[in-house]
Amino acid sequence: MPVTPQEALQITSVLEQELDRRQRSITLWNDIYKGNQNLGFATDRFKAAFGGLFEGFSDNWSEVVCDAPSERLCPVGFRFGTGDEKDPPAADKGAQRIWQASNMDAWSQVAHTEASVKARSFVLVWADDPDADEVEPEITVEDATQCIVAYEPGSRRKRKAALKRFDGDDGYQYSTLYLRDELWKWRRQKATASGLILPSSMALSRWEPRGDRPDQQRIDNPLKRVPMVELRNRPRLIDDPTPEHRQVIPLQAALGKLIADMITASEAGAFPARWGTGIDLPKDPITGQEIDDPELWRLAVNKMLRASNPQARFGNFEAADLSNFVAGITLLTEHISALSRTPPTYFMGKIQNVSADALTAAEAGLTSKCRIKTTFLGEDWEEVLRLAFLVKGDTKRGNNPLAETIWRGVEYRTEAQHIDAVLKKKALGVPWRQLMEDAGYTPTQIDRMEAMLEQDANRAARALAFSGMTGETPGELEPGTEPAPQEEGALV
Repeated sequence: MPVTPQEALQITSVLEQELDRRQRSITLWNDIYKGNQNLGFATDRFKAAFGGLFEGFSDNWSEVVCDAPSERLCPVGFRFGTGDEKDPPAADKGAQRIWQASNMDAWSQVAHTEASVKARSFVLVWADDPDADEVEPEITVEDATQCIVAYEPGSRRKRKAALKRFDGDDGYQYSTLYLRDELWKWRRQKATASGLILPSSMALSRWEPRGDRPDQQRIDNPLKRVPMVELRNRPRLIDDPTPEHRQVIPLQAALGKLIADMITASEAGAFPARWGTGIDLPKDPITGQEIDDPELWRLAVNKMLRASNPQARFGNFEAADLSNFVAGITLLTEHISALSRTPPTYFMGKIQNVSADALTAAEAGLTSKCRIKTTFLGEDWEEVLRLAFLVKGDTKRGNNPLAETIWRGVEYRTEAQHIDAVLKKKALGVPWRQLMEDAGYTPTQIDRMEAMLEQDANRAARALAFSGMTGETPGELEPGTEPAPQEEGALV
């Protein structure tokens, strides 16, 4: 049901307050992912002694934890079922065209990474050119610092409203409120200080209609559905979703502090200090005072120490043992691996004497986690494609609940292991097209191979027919050639 401008402003204000509440956590999670983090366990004495020496230092494993699952999540196609078991649906070519037109092969990976880092990412579906004769959908990935989706009370699926807020380069801040029946567009002038634009939370002016015409403020929503979809990482029933590296943030801070301590120890005690006793120092002939010249103790490859006193002794202090730090660092990385279910091989610089079965077992946790993610994210991507078909006016596929996302395999296997598994499935009677999907080919590649198989079969049939007419041994004809015509009266 349409709302009044005052009601639209009120909804915008409520969504904006919740969006502002999320900013601090999102910024923190993103900074840790990028390695912009302080030594969380450094004491005041440590900071006073070393100042900003370690300000730019970061041994960042949070990036590995976030990227490990997101890099394995790759949608390759979509099916839209018919409900008739006798007619199994193939990959939808219309969905593939929409997906490719919006460059979603690449941007879907960005959406997964953003959700992994910031707990949420958003996908907006709207018309590329609403005034065109043939409307085409445009799918864009949106950032969690700019967007928010509200759901119906008691529902985690039915979207009630959505808001996108962003800063322009003209001194204005813009926002768009998405409702089921309409869109409302606002702008406001940002507060400035000494010619600098202040952060969004300090924008003082009220929202006003964007543009000079009424139709630039309110737009009808022909989809009758909120066109923004939220991708949630690690969704919960009541609690908010969390980023992939949330549980390892304290370990990451401890790891950085321990490595900083190791660097400090290597600077102070890793090089053995020398000592000497019973050494007669030279004396000043005038004052009689001993001369303690530092140059006497600066050793080099072309220098040596000598003493006239036969009781003189020289020696070295023991260097600091850094192996204790290495053991602690190894322990923390193992904990990070276990908590995040990231394979230990991701944290190791080299792998020795590890069997293929052991590597597969080490990746079992990550593989299982990725399969669960494809279940939830697949539902979101299916809703995105439904919205895209609604933009094109295709209500059949736009309202089809039997959509399915086709994912590339989430486990890493050698080519030999992969093909061996496919051949065993073939022995069980699995259809050819399903075997090709299990082998990792995209729907486009499978269609292309299917056409090639038909061409090969046609050439083989022509060659067989030619051999039957001439009595020659069957052979493969060159592409584009036909059997030679038979003379009149020839025996067949």
